[in-house]
Amino acid sequence: MGSEKIYDHPAITQVETLSEKLIIFNRQLEEKNRQLQASEMARKKIFSNITHDLRAPVAVIRGAVERLCNDSIDKTERLKMLKIINSRAATLEALVDDMYFSAMLDQPGFTLTMQKLETALILEEYYFSMEGSGRLDKRESILNIPDGFSAFINIDPKYFFRVLDNLFTNALTHTKKGDRIEFGCIETKGSVEIYLSDSGSGIPISFIPYIFERSFVGDSARTPGKTGSGLGLSIARAIVEKHGGTICCDSVKGEGSTFTVSLPKA
Repeated sequence: MGSEKIYDHPAITQVETLSEKLIIFNRQLEEKNRQLQASEMARKKIFSNITHDLRAPVAVIRGAVERLCNDSIDKTERLKMLKIINSRAATLEALVDDMYFSAMLDQPGFTLTMQKLETALILEEYYFSMEGSGRLDKRESILNIPDGFSAFINIDPKYFFRVLDNLFTNALTHTKKGDRIEFGCIETKGSVEIYLSDSGSGIPISFIPYIFERSFVGDSARTPGKTGSGLGLSIARAIVEKHGGTICCDSVKGEGSTFTVSLPKA
């Protein structure tokens, strides 16, 4: 008997290969669409948050101006209205500044001007400037730098101080008179960890995975009297990452929070 001849079917093989490629392409397309939808939802949420925070101080300022237009108010009342206007104008300025800063960090041409600096000196300079400003007067503040700490880091001081500003503002917002704020650093293998710890209200554990996202604003930031765009922590993370570092948070609701910035040693 002659051997049975087996025929290849190249056309069928090509169709199977094409089908596999189409399946992969469709999955990639679905993922891109999902990412676009998530991005659009985040954009809308950011817009809604900022719009809310802009409307509140504008309404207060308008009310105060209308009150000032009343000739019957006395000097004491007039001074009170002017102080309210000044306070809410500062809130608006901070909101606009956060919006501008956040947009600037996304620009392709954004660069840092790095300097090799001694960590201890940088932290001491910042801490004592905070003390001098009086912002820590109602808190039990501590600077904790180990004796002989000599590690260097590469940073752009202008932008790195912005990180510290945002972390301290966050700590002051969520603490009250008599609460403890500790600012310090430790050295680990290959990196320097700079931390800010407080004994304030803390953050719900369900919030922690999202607090560095631009679209996230905790409930407390939406209450009357609270200020801020909710962009502070996302700006801090963006700057830290551009320095080649990381930032994280550990918190217990009702007991306080610790934010840690880890940067490579110079």
